Amino acid sequence: MKIPRSLLRQIHAHLEAGYPREACGVLLGKDRLVTEFVAAGNSQTDSPQNRYSIDPLFYRQIERDADRRGLALIGICHSHPDAAASPSKFDRDHAWPMLSYLIVTVRAGQACDSRSWLLREDDSGFTEEQVDILD
Repeated sequence: MKIPRSLLRQIHAHLEAGYPREACGVLLGKDRLVTEFVAAGNSQTDSPQNRYSIDPLFYRQIERDADRRGLALIGICHSHPDAAASPSKFDRDHAWPMLSYLIVTVRAGQACDSRSWLLREDDSGFTEEQVDILD
């Protein structure tokens, strides 16, 4: 995945603002290049400090708008407050194939580690993908 530094800053700011709860958003673009970030609210009511969900109607609206503009939904980002930037069992159980999952550790309100993951085809877990930050 490739992402401009300016977008990564926007993502970090949104995820930091959600601390100490998990915060989330959607990554749009083409060919593994992120060109837009759409902030989303965490609609998870059960354990929002360590789980997230995006409202299905909001998600669908983002997907339709992206399609109209010739973009694709290429990933989801979310924070792990005071925890490692690696997928949890909850993340795996709710992941979709072909999407990148950018997970950001937010420790004491500051983003400090960003890693991206792809769900394996057999749903057995994730493989870390390289993130190229573009200036």
